[in-house]
Amino acid sequence: MTELAKLSLDELLSLQHRAAAEVETRQSAEKDKAKQEILAIASKYGIEVKFGGGTATAAPKSVKAKRGTVAAKYRHPQNSALTWTGRGRSPLWVSEWKTAHGSLDGIVIK
Repeated sequence: MTELAKLSLDELLSLQHRAAAEVETRQSAEKDKAKQEILAIASKYGIEVKFGGGTATAAPKSVKAKRGTVAAKYRHPQNSALTWTGRGRSPLWVSEWKTAHGSLDGIVIK
């Protein structure tokens, strides 16, 4: 006969309630531990992490403060409002220019 079979219904319900509360507490602790590990890794690489409804900023402010705007290196020949810094994915007009002309020489800002 098992130990649980010896318990009354009230004792079993009490045990069930305490077990559920303990499971919830441990799950919460595990999530908190995981969040801290994620933040530590994200901070190392300067990544901002969002959890649920709140935001946890992993990057120190000094790293973010070093980032600034970069001057444009390329300008569309017919529409001077279209520019590109040369960083990141190139805009469609730059890709089209490069396909048509073979290089970016004609759109470089001097």
